[in-house]
Amino acid sequence: MRIISGKFRGLAIPSPKEIIVKPTLDRIKENIFNIIQFRVKNSKCLDLFCGSGALGIECISRGASFVDFVDNNSHNINNLKTFLQKINVEDYELHNLDYYDALKGFNDKNKKFDIIFLDPPYDSNLAFLSIQKIFKFDLLSEDGIIIFEHQINYENKYLSKVYDSRKYGNIQIDFIKK
Repeated sequence: MRIISGKFRGLAIPSPKEIIVKPTLDRIKENIFNIIQFRVKNSKCLDLFCGSGALGIECISRGASFVDFVDNNSHNINNLKTFLQKINVEDYELHNLDYYDALKGFNDKNKKFDIIFLDPPYDSNLAFLSIQKIFKFDLLSEDGIIIFEHQINYENKYLSKVYDSRKYGNIQIDFIKK
């Protein structure tokens, strides 16, 4: 896994060895960022279920103003912290929390995000619950988007809010707006 573009282009992102993570494939990540390239600079981003943090790190590399990383696995958060300190990045915050506690905390702080990456475990209902809470807590900025990675057979209950969708083998990326 490498950073595709920006300040840290070409740098390898370490994957945690202790835990099985499902990183977004580089070709999918590259296509996502081709689609959103003009939204990233100066944006506030949330990498929910961040795992290795590859999507949020790509945003930092491309000039996002701030990235919040959320994962309930302390190994993932510790590996990400080590990497971000190594590349001397400051405009981020790590949250070793359950998705709901993190979203509730952002709501309590009146945080708004321009880009939210949503890549929960495929075999869970966490995507639906997360999207539901993101809208309930009004965490998207006025022109904000959710970029949701899931398996093709997932029934997205927010289809009316999907403005673009791309398929890559058995993976689908939905772009969701307010």
